[in-house]
Amino acid sequence: MDLPATVLGIDIAKLKFDVCLIKPNGKAKHKVFPNTRDGFEQLARWFASHQVANSRACLEATGTYGEALALFLFEAGFVVMRRSSFSAHKTLSAPYFIFQL
Repeated sequence: MDLPATVLGIDIAKLKFDVCLIKPNGKAKHKVFPNTRDGFEQLARWFASHQVANSRACLEATGTYGEALALFLFEAGFVVMRRSSFSAHKTLSAPYFIFQL
């Protein structure tokens, strides 16, 4: 499976966020970060370590918990999308959820 870009799927919570990085070749990596500025910077370093470009990030829209991260990612050059938690939970797997965008 070849994707047009690297996709970063993000599940936001008050204290942490889980990410799933899907590269254009379809390979996925998962990691959890604290939902803080330090966690955002940890994510940026982790993402850079995978040497990928042309990136899109999709966050579950859970209240205001993801606003600071969305802004951080936008300022870092990501295309940032938000998806309602209702539609995100209707699907069974992160890759399927991301391809629905």
